[in-house]
Order: sequence, then structure tokens, then C-alpha cells
Amino acid sequence: MAPVAPVEDRSHRGLLPRLRTRAECSIRAVGVLVGVVAVVLRPACVWPASLSDILPRFVRGPAGSRNTGSVSDALVGALSTSVARATPVLGASAGFVYHFDWETGTFEREPSLFGQFYIEGADPIGRRRLNLSVSYQRVQIDTLQGKDIRNLTDTQAPIPAQGLPGGLTIPRFGMALDTQQVTVGATYGVTDDLEVNVALLVLQSDFEVDTSFGLRTSGARGARGCPCGVLFPPSKAQASAIGVGDVLLRGKYRLLAQPWLHLAAGLIVRTPTGNDDDFQGTGAVEVAPMLYASREPFAVAQNLRFRPYINAGFNFDANDVDGSEGRWGVGLDGVLGERFTLGIAALGRHPVNRLGPLQLFDITRVDLRTGRQFSAPLFGLSSGREDFYDFTVGGRVNVWRDRANLFANAVFPLNRAGARADVIPLAGGEVTF
Repeated sequence: MAPVAPVEDRSHRGLLPRLRTRAECSIRAVGVLVGVVAVVLRPACVWPASLSDILPRFVRGPAGSRNTGSVSDALVGALSTSVARATPVLGASAGFVYHFDWETGTFEREPSLFGQFYIEGADPIGRRRLNLSVSYQRVQIDTLQGKDIRNLTDTQAPIPAQGLPGGLTIPRFGMALDTQQVTVGATYGVTDDLEVNVALLVLQSDFEVDTSFGLRTSGARGARGCPCGVLFPPSKAQASAIGVGDVLLRGKYRLLAQPWLHLAAGLIVRTPTGNDDDFQGTGAVEVAPMLYASREPFAVAQNLRFRPYINAGFNFDANDVDGSEGRWGVGLDGVLGERFTLGIAALGRHPVNRLGPLQLFDITRVDLRTGRQFSAPLFGLSSGREDFYDFTVGGRVNVWRDRANLFANAVFPLNRAGARADVIPLAGGEVTF
């Protein structure tokens, strides 16, 4: 078997700096999906600089090769962005909102405690008011395009590999991606109608891969009906990274304040300070103009009032317009007195284009009965356009002098597009001065 030439060690750049097995090496997270086959072809541990160093070896069959550089880049970008955007960011709107009372000459707190977390209210915090918040949430990716990410399989058609008879199969490919995120935010009221916000994300990402693969040398199944023929010993890889994620700069200006409609325009700028190789950022500057609408709470019982919200906007990806997406949210607060609010919301994201080229995930296969080669997607993944829908429920409680509140929330996916978590819990607190 011809040895594979080693490449420059750049392991510090990605989430997978070391693979802790006899035959595994660190590769970038998406590279793990395809690099498992490359492991079989190497006699010793090497350090791939990027997915583009591994993917061509993986998709090339004995019949020849093809240029896969752009496909490799698209695959890396698609998965890293999907994972980064699966981690929501707490909204900028403060739980307490103040307005100036001209009759008394003092600032008065609005009686309703804001109950949303990923939807913005139309009312700014109030002139010269400062809100500081800190929150914690955990995102454990459970599915990738509806498939259990801990138990992916690819055994239907083997994958040809130079120097090996027959073709390779992947009876099990399990991944675990767990992100713990702390968000520190500050919101300041510049005027009665204008507020600005900055949010800093600190993330710890833990990644693990547990794989087993095999070699099939004929069209028949192996011992005990195994579709792999010969099974190789399982391999395991794990790594972790901690760092600062993307920084968000947000602003909101109130355009209208009537009992039946409160309307504000907003702008969100996401700066790519997080390492997208570590699933801690999107790797692109994003700009999102938004509209926020609500109305005054209306009473439905003596101590219960409802307040609806609508958000809509468009998130522009400055690096790749095809990565832009429309966003919307509708929410409803149930205000119980002046100390507690329960909020529910539905959220949607709609990319303007598909993940990448039509054959983004395709790799070369071989029919062992006829020797014919063809292409099929790895693990049955699709590069089609995906829509994302989520449901959130949570609440806030006023715990100290109309200044401090504690909150908790949970996000549940309504569909299984992209990389998704079964539930995303959130807890935190804030104080307003």
C-alpha cells in the first residue's frame, strides 16, 4: 500500500487537535465524516491541515480523480454554520423597561415584565438606563438532517479505496457535539427611543467521534449477515476547545408608541470573532435589519394580561449572499401581576439558497458485482435548502426592588432540518440601573 505523505501540523486551528487511538489523527470536524476512510489508507499518524487535504483522497476511486476543492470548502462551511446557528443568542430587550413621567418628573417602570428571550420587544429600556445580563445555555446536537448523529451508517454501497480490494463501508459513525455557552450582555438607553446593546459569547465545545468501519470484497454479505464483510476494530476520537464566540452589536429605535401598536426598527451586526473550526462562530460578518412590533398588554382576568409580539427581518451574510436568511418570530406574554411573566414563541429561519452544490455530499461508490462506479451522498445527507422552526417557552420573575430578575427558558425544534438539539435549556439573571 502506498504511504500517504504527511502534511503540515496545524492542529491548533481546529476543534480536533488530537485523536486518541492507535490509527487516528486530529482532523477538522467535518473532515471526520470523510476522514475515517483515509485513516485506513495511512500507515502512520499525520496531521491534515484542512478538509481539502483529506476529501480528495476519500472521493477518488481507482478509475481516476476529480477536483473536489470547492466541494470540500462548501461542506466545511455548511456544517460549521449550521452548528453555530443552532446555538441561539439571548435577545437584547431588558426585562424592565422605564419611561419618563412628565407629570411627576421621574422615571416610572412599565408594570409588565418582559417575558421573551429570543424575540425583541419594541420598547427601549429608557434614557440613561443600563441593563447587565448573564445567561447560560447548553446545546447538545442530537440529529443531523433528522438522523441520529450518534449512530450514522453507510453500508449500502461500498466506497472504493486505492490499494485496498473491494470497498469500504461505515456500519457505525457516532458523533457527540456538546456546546456550553455563557452570554454576557449590556444594554444602554441612549434616549427614550434609542438603545444599544453588546453581547459577548464564551463557549466550550466538546467533540467526540466513535466509529467502526469495514471492508467488503464481494457483493455478498459477511459473516452473520454483516453488510461489511470484514470489520475493523472500533476507533475513538475526542477533543475540546474553549474560547470567545462571535460578538453581537445591536441597536433599536422606537418609531411608534400607541396603545394598539408599538413599532421599532433594529439592526444586528454579528462579528466573526469566534473560531468556526471549533463550532464557535459562523466565520462571517452578518448584518440583520429588523422590525419589532407589539402592543399594550390587554387584561383577560383580574391579575392576568396578555401581550403579543411580532419580529421580522433578513440576515445578510456579508461573505456569501447565498448564506443569508429571512427570520421571523411571533410571541405571547402572559403577565401575572407585576412580578412574573410567562412567555411562549415560535421562531423561523429560511435560508435563501441550498447548502451548496447539488452533489455536495456525494462520494464515489462501487458495485462489487459489476465493478460499475457511481456517486451517492455520504450517510444519505442532502444539500437542499432547509427551513428551521422552533418553539420556546420560559418565564421571568422580579426578585429584587424592580431592579433584578431571574429567568429560565427552553427551546424545542419543530422540525429536524440541519444540526439540531432535542432541547436547549437557558437560565440566567439580569439587573437594571
